[in-house]
Amino acid sequence: MGKPINTGTGPAAPGRPDNAIQLARALGASDKLPTKQLTDTPALIAQEQDMLLKCESAIENLNLAFFAAGKALQVVRDAKLYRGQFDTFEEYTQERWDITPQYAGKLIRTWRIAEALHTAKPGGGLETIVSKKLRYGQAWELVPLVEEHGIQAAVYLYLALIKVIGAKVTAAHVEGAVEALPREAAGHKAKTEEAVLGYLSSLEAEGAPPAAVTDAAKAAKALTRAAKTFNPTTIQAALAHDPERTRPALRSLIESLAEAGGVAVSFTEGPSALESGDEPPTSEEAETPAA
Repeated sequence: MGKPINTGTGPAAPGRPDNAIQLARALGASDKLPTKQLTDTPALIAQEQDMLLKCESAIENLNLAFFAAGKALQVVRDAKLYRGQFDTFEEYTQERWDITPQYAGKLIRTWRIAEALHTAKPGGGLETIVSKKLRYGQAWELVPLVEEHGIQAAVYLYLALIKVIGAKVTAAHVEGAVEALPREAAGHKAKTEEAVLGYLSSLEAEGAPPAAVTDAAKAAKALTRAAKTFNPTTIQAALAHDPERTRPALRSLIESLAEAGGVAVSFTEGPSALESGDEPPTSEEAETPAA
């Protein structure tokens, strides 16, 4: 992948240089970098084209770094290449590279997804968007889908997203699409594309609720995430910013949680907590239904 470029350390060779220092040095001495447009012509001259190629090579290296690092870490771990200096892989990642074993594990779990997407040939220019847009955050959101349904399921879902959204796809889009994907659609191209279109349509419909989460594990994950998000500080900030929208939303949330937990909640008339912007009702204000 990539075009040959001359890094100044020898003749041009196929592919991008795999050394970040070479990529940086290829851009020239720090005191000789261009600070303004070199010509007034709309089209780039040969010198500018060469400069752009070197710049984009360095930028592309950033995009692919997580993918290459994860693959390399797995090789070091599985082949125990760390054993010459370290007793464990965890010591190796922490002391040699100053990254936590947890993060190293995430990179290892993610690289196969990135490799599969970078080698996919969907046509229509989608592979170009993948090569320019795919980031660690997006790939990481595909991990649950891969670990349950396989690499191909993740490839179909991500390609379906960029087919509709293009380069504007975000990690949030990927996360939402994964959670909304019916289990029976995972791994099936046409069904995945249909599910993705339905999910994106739900986002576009003003006031429409998010796609239903039918999988119990996904529902638990969504609830855990919501519990972390809707803390007292966040709720107070929302009330201060937009009380007219926040109050009914908060009331609906409290009622839903109370119903699920088998607890009846009564709201007082007049300047209640929700209407005044004070803290929401405490557990003491809730009543257990009569037997």
